[in-house]
Amino acid sequence: MKKKTLYEFLSIEPEATPEEIKAAAQKLARKFHPSKYPGNEKVAERFQKIKLVYKILANPKKRAAYDAILAKKMAQEMESSPNSSSSTKTSQQSVLTKKTLQTQKKVVHDLIGNEAIVYQAKIHWFGYLKAFLMISIAAYFWFDPTWLKMQINQFEFWDDNWWWIINMSLQIMLGFGVFILFRTLHKQLTTKLIITTERTIAKMGFIGKQQVNINHAKFEHIEIKPGILGTIFRFGTIKMRSAKGSRGVGGLEIHLSQIASPKQFEKRLMRVIKQSAYHQI
Repeated sequence: MKKKTLYEFLSIEPEATPEEIKAAAQKLARKFHPSKYPGNEKVAERFQKIKLVYKILANPKKRAAYDAILAKKMAQEMESSPNSSSSTKTSQQSVLTKKTLQTQKKVVHDLIGNEAIVYQAKIHWFGYLKAFLMISIAAYFWFDPTWLKMQINQFEFWDDNWWWIINMSLQIMLGFGVFILFRTLHKQLTTKLIITTERTIAKMGFIGKQQVNINHAKFEHIEIKPGILGTIFRFGTIKMRSAKGSRGVGGLEIHLSQIASPKQFEKRLMRVIKQSAYHQI
């Protein structure tokens, strides 16, 4: 029978906060406290296991190391599954619990060499909204320029040229809206920002492709700039760089804008970097 993960042991999700971990552990500890079952060795063992699980998950470094082991194990299972027989697959799938399946859906199971992809950021949809608004405004005033004509007629100098002014302005707005639309589509199709167990990978461009790899061991700094609209719609610019070498060379930099949930990206990155540092101690 498949052993439970520590998260399943406490009946929580892998993304649980420290407060949720503490509450779940306390609930189990109260339920299996040895004072309620005097002389019961199994209850006493269960209580000690609860304390041990809490010590691991409550410690950021130990939790990061444990998460890395889980991610690597899942990646190995996904890599080996195509070579297994259909009967073996069926028996394995019947053993998996619902929570394990939910966890697997949240993790990208692709592999880059021997690395497991831990998190993949996406380009936010805000660019489409901005393009849609500009195109809609341009189209509306193109078919009904009455309000614009009233505004322009206030200036006598432009009295005879009002339609030319409106026409040029709307063409510029329409063209800019279409440009933003295709630019956002292009970014979504060609930009990838991935955190693996070993490095952060940024892929950009379609024709002139560019790829920047920053190893976790060389990571130096990350900066998130959301802006006012980014704070509201949850997107922003990510600036990330690696440390320079002993001769001052290196210092790779990743600079990508309009990334969805940048704080979530930073949180996942720092957790993986901490776990890498833990393994190197």
